[in-house]
Amino acid sequence: MVSLEKERLELLSDIHKLGYESLRYSIFNDHGPREWETRIEYNPELEVYEVYSTMDRASTNGKDSYQTFQEARIRFIEILKNVVFINRYYVDEGIGAEYSSPLWDKIEADIENIKCIVEQEIKKRHFESLHYVLFDENKNLPWAFHLFYRDGKFMINGRDDRSYVMENTIEFTSFEDAKIAFLERLEHFVKSNQFKVKIGKKTYYPSPLWDDATE
Repeated sequence: MVSLEKERLELLSDIHKLGYESLRYSIFNDHGPREWETRIEYNPELEVYEVYSTMDRASTNGKDSYQTFQEARIRFIEILKNVVFINRYYVDEGIGAEYSSPLWDKIEADIENIKCIVEQEIKKRHFESLHYVLFDENKNLPWAFHLFYRDGKFMINGRDDRSYVMENTIEFTSFEDAKIAFLERLEHFVKSNQFKVKIGKKTYYPSPLWDDATE
């Protein structure tokens, strides 16, 4: 018996594991066809799954039909992987990509500009005395929050006194979302240390942001 909702969640899980959330796709007609999109649909009349890609102006060039969801699922993910591969090739060769995605956009070229934006936001909040590292995974700094870019995603994590990663690394496809989350982490850290000072507990390291919290 077909359970499209269950199958939709399985596909979304596959996409999340691969980090493909920024790709254009449609699962069981969750929206109308768009350009350069990978689509999977269920045809109740023929009782088959249809997997295909759209091109410019949402045009199509044939559909692959499958009797079982698992066959269609494999093909759907295969097409998404091919989309990433071909667009990375286009970008490397100087050919225009089908559309923008952090999976192939050359964001590395803009990292210095992005770093300056974050630094400006930190200065606005007077957070310069905090331990943080921007786009340098190899830098060791105790109790630092790291913001870096890897595999088409912006990532954030916190480090302990030995500069080891604590808990999970959070991933973002959008720089704006990553910037907001990073600044929120710093702000929470300040408030946490200010509270420690007020109740007489030891802080992680000295900073004017909390050393006078009792005054």
